[in-house]
Amino acid sequence: MVTKSVGRGEVTFKCYRCAHCCFFTNPSDYPIVLEEEVEALRKLARERGIKVEFIKLTPPFYLWVIKGFCPFYDIRNRRCSIHSSKPTSCSMYPLILNVVTGEVSVSLLCDWVKENFSEVAASNPVTVFPNEFSKVIKLFKRLRSSKGGSSEQ
Repeated sequence: MVTKSVGRGEVTFKCYRCAHCCFFTNPSDYPIVLEEEVEALRKLARERGIKVEFIKLTPPFYLWVIKGFCPFYDIRNRRCSIHSSKPTSCSMYPLILNVVTGEVSVSLLCDWVKENFSEVAASNPVTVFPNEFSKVIKLFKRLRSSKGGSSEQ
């Protein structure tokens, strides 16, 4: 029997393009975006004739109201049409940051996470989700600076 070394980087997240991160039926799953991302998304939406809706939360956060597929998701090609400029919450998925508690969790809606759950649960998230985790760190720094604290660790 071949086993994977836990926490040594052998298991690394790979997006399957399952689209679960881009399809929303439950408002509790709507992405939370930063104020500057709202403006960028509104501009992209205007350029494409797309309607977007946001609900202001505690600064600097907004809830992006998406019913069904994200308006920027290309269903035919199964990819994000604004990949290079998508919001932080999208680029760090399947990691989810609770902006109230500061806790980071892993979405169980993601097919890759479900398929690799035992390895994910037993591994260091930094090695399993290196790119996504770096986005979480940047978001933490942004949060710290918006609350008047130092943005350095």
